[in-house]
This record gives sequence, C-alpha cells and structure tokens, in this order.
Amino acid sequence: MKQLYFIIFCSLSLALSAQESPSVSSKEYSQKSLKSIFDDFHQETKYPFFYQLDHIEGQTFSGKVEAGSLESALKEVLSGTDINSFIYDSAVYVAKDLRIIQYPKIGQSFKSLSGGEIEEVEKGLLFSQEYMIENSSSSEEDFVFEIGNRTDLVPGGSSTVAGYVTVKETGEPLIGALVYMMDPMIASSTDADGFFSLKLPNGKHTLLVQYSGMKNTRRNVVLFADGRLDIAMETDVIALQEVTIESERDANIASVQMGVNRLDVESAKNVPAVLGERDIVKIATTFAGIQSSGEGASGFNVRGGKSDQNLFLLNGSPIYNTSHFLGFFSVFNADAIDNMEIYKSGIPAKFGGRLSSVFDITSKKASKTEFHGVGGISPVTSKLTLEVPIFKEKSGLMVSGRTTYSNWVLNNVGNADYKDNKVSFYDILARYDHDISAKDELSLSMYFSEDNFRLAADTLFSFSNFSYTNKNLSGQWKHTFSEKVDMNISAVYSNYSYEVEYTESLPNAFVQDFEIGETSVKAEAGYYLDDINTFTAGLEVKNYEINPGSKSREGELSLIEEQFIDHEYGREMAVYLNDEYIVNDKLSLSGGVRYSMFASLGESTIYAYDPDKPKSLESIIDSTYYGDGETSSFYSGPEFRVSGRYLLDKVTSIKASYGRTRQYIHTLSNSASLSPTDTWRISNEHLLPQIADQYSVGVFRNFWANKVETSLEGYYKHLQNLVDFKTGADFLLNSNVETAILQGPGKSYGVEFSVKKSGRLNGWFNYSYARTLIQLEGAFKEETINNGAYYPASYDMPHTINIVSNYKLTKRLSVSYNLVYNSGKPVTYPIARYNLKGIEVVDYSDRNGYRIPDYLRMDIGISLEAGHKLSRLAHSDVTFSVYNVLGRDNPYSVYFDLVNGEVRGYKLVVFGKPIPTVSYNFKF
Repeated sequence: MKQLYFIIFCSLSLALSAQESPSVSSKEYSQKSLKSIFDDFHQETKYPFFYQLDHIEGQTFSGKVEAGSLESALKEVLSGTDINSFIYDSAVYVAKDLRIIQYPKIGQSFKSLSGGEIEEVEKGLLFSQEYMIENSSSSEEDFVFEIGNRTDLVPGGSSTVAGYVTVKETGEPLIGALVYMMDPMIASSTDADGFFSLKLPNGKHTLLVQYSGMKNTRRNVVLFADGRLDIAMETDVIALQEVTIESERDANIASVQMGVNRLDVESAKNVPAVLGERDIVKIATTFAGIQSSGEGASGFNVRGGKSDQNLFLLNGSPIYNTSHFLGFFSVFNADAIDNMEIYKSGIPAKFGGRLSSVFDITSKKASKTEFHGVGGISPVTSKLTLEVPIFKEKSGLMVSGRTTYSNWVLNNVGNADYKDNKVSFYDILARYDHDISAKDELSLSMYFSEDNFRLAADTLFSFSNFSYTNKNLSGQWKHTFSEKVDMNISAVYSNYSYEVEYTESLPNAFVQDFEIGETSVKAEAGYYLDDINTFTAGLEVKNYEINPGSKSREGELSLIEEQFIDHEYGREMAVYLNDEYIVNDKLSLSGGVRYSMFASLGESTIYAYDPDKPKSLESIIDSTYYGDGETSSFYSGPEFRVSGRYLLDKVTSIKASYGRTRQYIHTLSNSASLSPTDTWRISNEHLLPQIADQYSVGVFRNFWANKVETSLEGYYKHLQNLVDFKTGADFLLNSNVETAILQGPGKSYGVEFSVKKSGRLNGWFNYSYARTLIQLEGAFKEETINNGAYYPASYDMPHTINIVSNYKLTKRLSVSYNLVYNSGKPVTYPIARYNLKGIEVVDYSDRNGYRIPDYLRMDIGISLEAGHKLSRLAHSDVTFSVYNVLGRDNPYSVYFDLVNGEVRGYKLVVFGKPIPTVSYNFKF
C-alpha cells in the first residue's frame, strides 16, 4: 500500500501545483477522534481528506486549536503521533509512518528500500523513507542527511553546506581535509579550525572527504537550503592497527598556494631523531629553500633571508627564540603539536610583520571524550603530554612538559672543550578548548620555556651563566553567524628575555639583560560567498616594548660601570582583505592587500646628526624629546599579495605569485657567538623599515599515480633597507645604534627542485640554489662597504642538498637516513699584517670575501615498534639514532685572535664526533 501511495502522490505532483493553505477558526477538543476532526476541517475549508481508516483508527486529540491556517492546525493536531499530512491542490493527504516532502529535480536517481530505482521527478511529492537507505544501519554513510529547511527551498537554486571535519576518536579538528563532490567537481578544504563551506545545487549529492591517515568518508545529502553538516572521520587502520598514511590526492597540483610546506607529527618519523628528539622544526630545514643558520644556531634562513625575517607563531602568539640546547632542539615539543604550515611565498594577507616566511604552528586539541597520553625518554630529555576531558563532549585540556636531566652529551664530545659546560632547559605547553555552544568556541593556550647554560668555548661570554625565557599567552573566540559567515577574535601576549651573569672575576662581575614584549588583538571575519569565492577580512593591532639592555654590578666588590638604555615603544596596525576565486576548472586565483602602519612612540630622545659627517657621537648636533605615547616617527604602506594556479592536465600545473612584505622590527646580532645575544630594535627616524618584493613561478607534476611529487620553483626578491653594520661596530648596550648600523638595497634569487615519494620507501630529495647580495654605498667611506659593490650577505649559502628517506622493512621495523649539505657561510679573513709607526696593523679582505668550510652531515636511525594488539594498555617504540655518523668537524664559525703578535685562526666546532642516542616513546 505504501508503494501505491507513492505512485499516486508522484503522479499528482507532476500534474498539480501547490496552493496556499486555507484558514480555520479556533476550536477546542476533548478526546475527539481524528476522523471527526478531519470532518470538521473538511466542512470549514471544503478540502477533501484522503487517508486509510485503519491508519487513524483509535487516534484522538485533546486541546485547543488556534485560529489560523489549515496547515498549522493539522500540525498541532498530529503533533506527537506517527501520522503525517500534506496539502496539495485543494486536498489533504494523510499517511502513517511516512513523511511527505516537496522535492525539486534531482540529478541522480534515488535508491528505494527494495533496491530499485525511483524515477526523477521535476517537482512534487516524495516520501523521505523512500530515499533513505536502511536507517537501522549504524554507519552514518548509510543515511541521507537533510540540509536546510525544506520550506526555504528554491527550486533550481543553490545553497551552502558548511560544517566542521574532526577526528571521530578525539574530536580534534582536521586542517586541510578535502571536501568535494565529483560531478560537477566542486571542492573545498578545511581551515585551521576544521571548518569547510561548499555552495552546491539544491538536490541530492554525495560528498566525499579525504585526509592523510584517515579513512575516506562519504556523506549522502539532500540539500534544501543553507545548513550545517559536521563530519567525523575515522583513523585509517588495518587489522593490526597500523596507521596507514596516504597523500592528499593531487593537493600539490590543485592548490593555488605555492611556496608552502605542510608538516604533521607523522612526518617526523621519517627523519632520524636528533639526540632522541623528533623535532618538526628541524625537519623543516630539510625542505627546499629552508636552511639552518649553522650547527648550534637557533635561526633559519628562508630563501636567502635573515633569521629575524621569519615569523614563528604558536597558536597565533609569536615566538622570538625558537631554540633549546644550543639550537639542537626547537622549543616546540612534537608530541604537543598538531601541524605546521610554512609559507615561503604567496603569503596570505592575514600574515605580516616579517619579510621572508611564516611558520604557523598549531598545538593539539585535547580529546573531549577520552583520556590520552604520550611521552618519551632519552639520555637527554624526558617528556609527557596528557589530554584530559574536562566536561565530556564540551571541553578538554592538553598539558605537555619536557625537560633535560643530564649534561653527559656536552661532557663527552671530543673536538670542543666542553668539560666545564652546563646546559639545561624545560618547557610547558597547555591548551584548553571549550565548546560554548554550537556556534561559539573558546580556546586558551599558555607556553613557557627556560634555558640555562654555561659555556667555556663561546667567543663572547666564556664562563658566564646564561639564561633566557619565552612566555606566551593566547586566547581565541570563534563565532559562527551562519554557514557563510564566521568571525575570530584573538588576543596574544609574547615575551622573550635573556640574562647574562659573569662572576669569574669579582671586580668585573656583572649582570646584563634584554627583553622584548608584544601584545596584540586581532579580529578576522570569513565570508563564504559561494563555491568559487571566499573572502577574508581582518584588523590587527600590536604594541611593542623593548628593553634594549642594561648592565649592572653583581656583588659589592664589582667595579664595573653600570649602563642603562631607554626602553623603546612601538605600535603596529594593519587591515587586510583576501579573496580566493576559482575562475574555471583550470584557473584559480588568490589575491589580497594588507595595509600596515607603524609608529615609534615616546618616551624617547631622537638625535640629529651633522649631514656633512658620518653618524657618530661626535657628529650629534641636536636632539628632540618625545613624551610618553607621543609619535616620534611613522611609516605605512600597502602590501599586495597575489597568487595563481593553472592546470595543464590532471597531474601538471603552473603557479605564480607576487607579494610585498614590510618589517618594522630588526635584530642586531653577533654571529660569531653561540650565546643567543641578538637584540631587537624597532624602526625609528634612523632605522628604516625593511621592504621586500618577491616574484615566484613554479611547475608542479606528479608521476606513478601521484606516488611521486616533483616541483621546480624559481624566485627573485628585491629588498630595501637591509641591515648590516659598520666595520668594528658594537651593538651590545649601544644607546645610539644608528651610529653602528648601515642600511641599503639587496637582492635574493634562487631555484628549488624537489622530489617527494610516498609508499613503503618514502622520503624526499631537495636541491636549492640561493643567493643574497647586499649593497652599502654611503656618502662617507666608513659607511661604504666593498667600494659600494654588491657583496654576499653573512647568511648567503648558495648550494643546499637534503636527502631524507625511510624504508619500512616490516610492519614494526623501519630504517631512516638523512643527508645535509650546505655551502659554507661568508666570512671576512685577515689577509695581511704590517707595522705602521711601531703599531701592528691587520689588513682584512673585502667584507664576506671568503667562506668557512662547507657543511656536511649524515644521520641514520632505526625504529622498532611494539606489538599492535588492541588489548595493549600502551603502545610504544624504541628508536636508535646516530647524529653526524661521519664524525665530520662542521664549524659553526671561524674567528681570529692575536697571540704574541701572531694572528691565529680558530674553528668553533660544536659536535665533531658521532653522537649515538637511544630513546623510548610510548602512548596510551
């Protein structure tokens, strides 16, 4: 009989059109049968009622029916029953157990319960039970989800479906998950919160979802109007619970973004551990275009940029010093990190403040349903990360800690005299996430780290006690107005400081410090206009406070002269707009503009110098005092960002981008020292903002069913106001740094070639050719370097080769290999010595005219996982690795000293012998 009803109603729907429901007067019933009530409505409206008597037999209604439409009256009477009604062409149709809906033309046929096909209908009636596959199934893939309110349906129109993609087991968002339908191809990817938005034609569709390491997921939907669909993906496991990683299909080809690397924790398993640590930031240095500043150094050079030109963000909060343990570890515990995105070109307009790159790092979200933990032990470090549900399915807390407990590494390296050295550190990261409502999410995070060490071999602060700290707080509130509009408001605080204490000689004992603090507020709105247009707009305000340094006596016997430099204050503001636009199946564009402004503020004194003399203390002719909060200098300008992708075929694309970036804060550094004594200074009347214009183009092609990804990218940067220093300049505790620095134009250019393979044998090969040249040609000889010709910057390293490979011998045993080669960094050598009127004079080469020896290092690793049985309380693995297996003396720097009238050269080598390490990792 149900099938008969369906045929009747579908036939009627093709011939008849819906009419407005008539009105009925107010009525009150007491245990009155449905048949009698239907008769009353028929007498008043003249609408006939069609139903089977046995469907309504025994059904009664008690209550009051307010005056209004017949449709609302029937809804009131039938509420709480299994009876449904539908008004069509001046008649009322009533059925039991069947919900009747009005339905537009569908591009595909629906499958009935009997397995047959239901013919397409242009417009009319359809029972929801007929297009739902058996609802008794436990799988969400066996349902048809209704999206939107069917009363808002616009036949032949389009609507937006939006929602969040999460991990089913933990509730964590999946960033970069691909959500799409096949015919026509309409796709979207999730953002940092796992949010996606797609505009689709109204009707029936099958949505497909893919993400690396997760099971491919399908959702059958019927789209009536704008609505929400949240999707939970399951981890991709086989019988033994081995995680299977698959690349996001064609992501490197189809994405409009170029110069971007995405890295998750799983990728860290492919690289041999450094001193027992799987470090995602260190792994980033194996990518094309990213070079380490040197063994034992904390910085990175991206596409020929200086280390201070990289912006590191942890949950939106900037990290000013990213290193632990003399640069061998980063401050980011990989167990607590979810993913990292690195932008080398085509930087989105929402990021600003640095010239070269953005490292956008997101910590894990704690599971809101289950307690989890992961940790590890090595001869150098111990670490533990816990995920604790606070309010089940509403909030969770992630807490991670790491520390050192031994100095044996430094006491056992042979080429550097480290027997008197001490190194220790610890870091703590916590994140709390709370779902306030279906439309509001709150996230709070805290990070703190501290390093303490004492170096005998450092060239600047030998036998000094050195400590530095990072302190970071961030909070984010996300509100979803609709499936098309959302908003993020965040506030962050960041602080970096260091302190040097020297007590070897009591008369010369001192304490020297430095500190930079940053607070910012940011508001960003996203508007998902349709399937081809996504807009992002925002406003950001930052405040800086810098203590450039002070030096005070340590102890009553100290005789040193105390020095204190005035604090510096600055405010940076920016507004931005970005649009991602799909022109057609082959061409996609992303464009935006960021307008940034910077003001240096008082309380401060700005000095004026004689224009006919080089800047020095002797050439000061005037000074201007600015009171608290007064603007002493102001800079502003637009930053345009454009990128595009054109598909040549399914496995080949061409991409191009242009971007302008501005940087208003700068580091002044002594590169010959292992101690991280860089000082940050803000732009002012004498220290101009740095500006970069980068042009990039690349070809991307996949082979062997996307198992091999290749790319060839080239870039050129035009740079303004690069910072270098005068010969013999001293930045530390210098209250007039403009007398020590020089600024001039520069250029960077290079080519990057990459090959990446997935499968049982996986890894990547990268080669980079990168040059960075600077020109300093001032009005005076002492402000001109190398006669005004372009010369290599101190971080210019032309050739870089990285090879990373991992081979899975069995399901539990794998071996890994890492090879790093870099050209030596530029250095200035003494080339002659002569006596001038009884004074020994050393003559030096042109600035950066020579290079230190090339850097070459090879690492190997073996990882053995314990059994994969589900009954195990905890799962673990043991990793054995050897760092610098060749035992090569790779110099951090080369420096010179005058000993008994003789110039002697020295290499500062950090680890000159192989360093074996065994680490144990576990999770539960």
